[in-house]
Formats: sequence, structure tokens, C-alpha cells
Amino acid sequence: MTLSTLDRLTERLVSRLFFYGWAIVSITFATAMITAGIGGYGLSFFIIPMSEEFGISRIEFSAISAFRLALLPVMPLLGFLVDKKHGPRLLITIGSIIAGVALLLTSRVSNIWQFYIIYGVVFGMAMNSMGGMLVGPAVISKWFIRLRGRAMAVGTMGISAGGFVIAPLAGWVIGQYGWRAGWVVLGLILLVIVAPMAALLMRRSPEDAGMQPDGDPAPVDSQHAAAAKSEYSFTLKQALRTRSLWLMVGIQSVMLVSLSPVLFHQVAYVQDKGFDLGIATTLATTLAFFAIVAKLPWGYLSERVHVRWVMAVCLTTSGLSLFIIVLADNLWMLYVYAALHGLTMGGVPTVMNVAWAVYFGRRHIGAIRGVVTPVGSIAGAFSPIYAGWAWSTDTNYDTPFTMFAVLWIIGGVLALVAATPKIPRSSAVGLERQGSASA
Repeated sequence: MTLSTLDRLTERLVSRLFFYGWAIVSITFATAMITAGIGGYGLSFFIIPMSEEFGISRIEFSAISAFRLALLPVMPLLGFLVDKKHGPRLLITIGSIIAGVALLLTSRVSNIWQFYIIYGVVFGMAMNSMGGMLVGPAVISKWFIRLRGRAMAVGTMGISAGGFVIAPLAGWVIGQYGWRAGWVVLGLILLVIVAPMAALLMRRSPEDAGMQPDGDPAPVDSQHAAAAKSEYSFTLKQALRTRSLWLMVGIQSVMLVSLSPVLFHQVAYVQDKGFDLGIATTLATTLAFFAIVAKLPWGYLSERVHVRWVMAVCLTTSGLSLFIIVLADNLWMLYVYAALHGLTMGGVPTVMNVAWAVYFGRRHIGAIRGVVTPVGSIAGAFSPIYAGWAWSTDTNYDTPFTMFAVLWIIGGVLALVAATPKIPRSSAVGLERQGSASA
């Protein structure tokens, strides 16, 4: 049986159950759950045991985030591959295999430099190839237009599921068997679940499978035709000339600067406040649970209200809720923080990914996001290091977490001025002529 025959058979079988685009969403959910669970929520559980065994400071451990930047020079290439027919399938399948092997090797490291190279560089490169904020969301944008908000919500639920499923699993394994066993379990999950799923099910776009976005019939109905007509797809060159793109880059950078170190250090922060690992694990899980709950409402809202206003509200409330952990001096306040920050911060990845597609269309979204993603990634890589440095200076996280809360609010202000870009004049004239001819 050829690969093409297997693909057609798989598409027919899945399509008998539901629109194939939801299979794409499920892959994005799985990759997001694993990458966020390992690289964000879950990594927090390794800080103390690995730092103690290697005899290093938290700032030295936090420096691992800088080594993830090794892939940034080729990130634009990954974006272009997302727009190619078999690009997403190859990226996620190969990336998940390399990532799984890297985690197995991480369980064998004996010093911090081996950790930097194997987990920081190798796993970091594979993690960006298999998902992150680039591949999965860009592919979902191609499969959905009318239903994009809810589809993106389900796909990005995987980010929070990483904290609700993967992080507690890592915490439990570390508590029972040690941190080395934790890396082995996480590596096996990648190899056994994600790689086969991507190899079998991932497709670039509905057109590749003879389908239409949102599962609409061909020819598309009037509602979908109107949606497709109103969503102009900017080329990379056109997008780079817009003010909106650079405002979106600023918003995404502020978001990553504020999000990464909180997930990275929050378990240690709770322990520093006098609570044990079990309570810290429960709080991290609670935050992740509410972040899962939040995504679908934020996704529905982004389908009904212009995403610009949704972004502004989501980012601002995320900042306000983060202040609570700084002020918290008892368990009750920490649970309030976990619930409210989960409900607000949890919607940001969903809303941001919808915004990129609404602003710039679906055809070239991989190339566009491949070029701009490194900016936010660089900013997000160094903020955990700053938080670790601040802790080593003051032995608490109050100052950096306060700064991150303020940055969330600044992102909300930027969203207010990030208007939808205007279609280039030459393209707008061409669309008008095409519409007149079809009439």
C-alpha cells in the first residue's frame, strides 16, 4: 500500500466520524500538551532536585531557556515548510522522535553542561519543530475560518493540559522515583503517542484532502463564501509592511516574557512561601485546570467580538490576576491566584493565535509567523533567567513577578491600538474587479 493510498483511506475513515479538521486539532492538542507540559509547567518540578544534585544556583538552571534559542536562525524556514504540502507532517513526526530521544538522554546527564546541550539545544530544536506557537496553530488556521475561535481553543487547550496532566505526572514520578525517571517517562510519551499520531493524521490544509475549510460542502455555501472573501491572505512581504504586524510582534513578545518565567518558577515560588511540593503541585494543577476551562469561552468570544478587543481584555486581566501571587501570604490567596490567573492567562494563546489568522489570512500564515516568532522567543527565553537572577539576589520572586504582571497590562494597551491591517490597494482593486466579473 502506497502512502497516498493510506492517506486517502485514513481521510475517508475519519471523515465518516467527523470533519477531518478536528483530527488536525487533536494533533495540535497533543503536541501542545507535551511541549508545554515538558518545557513549561513540568520543568518547574525539576528545578530544585536537579539544582541540588548538580550543586548549581537557580539562575544557572534557568539559563537552560537561552539554549533553546539555537533553532531561531532556521525558524523562518520552518514557517515556509508549514505552508508546503507535507511540511507539517514531517516537522511534527521527525521533531517528536528527536525530542523523545533527547529526553531519554537527558535522564542520563551528570552535569549542567550536558543538560544545556541535550535538553536545551537538542530538545529545544525538536520542540519548536513539532509544535510550539508556530506549526499547530498555523495549520489550524488553514483548516478553519468561521469556526476558528473554537477550533483554536480546543487545540490550545493542550497547553494547559500540559500543566493539568503532564506536569503532575512529572511531579509524581519525581517524588516517587527521582528526576531521572521523570525524563524517561516524558520521553516515552513523545515516542509512543505523538510521533505515530502525526505521521498518520497530519495534513497541511483541507484542499490537500479535497475538502473545504470548516467542513463546508463544495461549492461552499454563501456564509462560508462571505467569510473567505472577507479574509484576505497577506503575503509575507505585504505583512511586513503593515503597522499591525509589528504591534502584534510586540504583544506576542510581552506575552512570552510574562508567561514563560511564571510557569518556570511558580512551583519554586510557592515552596519559598513555606508550602511543600505537594501543595505546590496542586496549585500548579489548579491553575492549569482553570486555563483549560477558560479557552473555549475565549475562543467563542473571539468569533463574535473583534479579536482586537478580546486581546485587550484577556491580556489586561491576566496582569491583574498575577498580582495576587505576589501579595499571597496564605493558601486561600494562592488558590484564588491559581483560579483567576488560569481563567485569564489561559485564554491568551487561543486569542493570539486567532488574531494572527484574522489579521493576515491563512494561505501564508506559516511563512509570516516563522519570520516573526523568533522575536518573541528571544524575549521569552531570557525572562526566566532574569527571574532566577532576581531570586538569587533577593531570595524571593516578588520583584520579577510584579514586573511580569505590569507587562501583561502593557500588552493589553498595545492590543487596543493594533487595528486590522488594510488590504494593499492593488490587491483590493483586483478583488473588486473579480467580484464584479462574477456578478
